[in-house]
Amino acid sequence: MSFTSLLSTVVLVSFLVTIIMAIGSYAAYKLRENRRPAILPIQADTESAYFERVTVDELSATGTE
Repeated sequence: MSFTSLLSTVVLVSFLVTIIMAIGSYAAYKLRENRRPAILPIQADTESAYFERVTVDELSATGTE
């Protein structure tokens, strides 16, 4: 086997392995996305999902200012 045919075989195998790994990682990504729970939409008049509303009256009642 000559050097050029060996080199072309290595390049071809590397290319095919790269394509297979790309397909596998895309499939794993799609499976992960399907497993994620759905995010419920937050209404504008409801409480925030991340912050707790604090009023001045609550702060003065606890003694923290």
